[in-house]
Amino acid sequence: MFLIANFLIGFGYAIRVLFNIEIIIIIISAFLSWIPQARSFYYYFQSLADIVEKPLRKIIPRIGPVDISPIIAIVLLVFLDRFLAQSIIDLGFLLK
Repeated sequence: MFLIANFLIGFGYAIRVLFNIEIIIIIISAFLSWIPQARSFYYYFQSLADIVEKPLRKIIPRIGPVDISPIIAIVLLVFLDRFLAQSIIDLGFLLK
């Protein structure tokens, strides 16, 4: 049983790391969009951030020139981190 518990704990932490990396990518992409000289880096980070932001842009309309999908994406990723990843980690510790 401890193998399943350790797997769940490791899997939960891996999901948490992926969520945190995506949050950092979204923040970097948002900052690079304000710097015209950094367009090549911006396109790279934007393609990585679009994994989460693109579906949200279909649902959430722009507010004038402001795109709030990065904010919603970060809130969604933090919620999934606290709910999904933490639940998997807690289940693993419960099975130990």
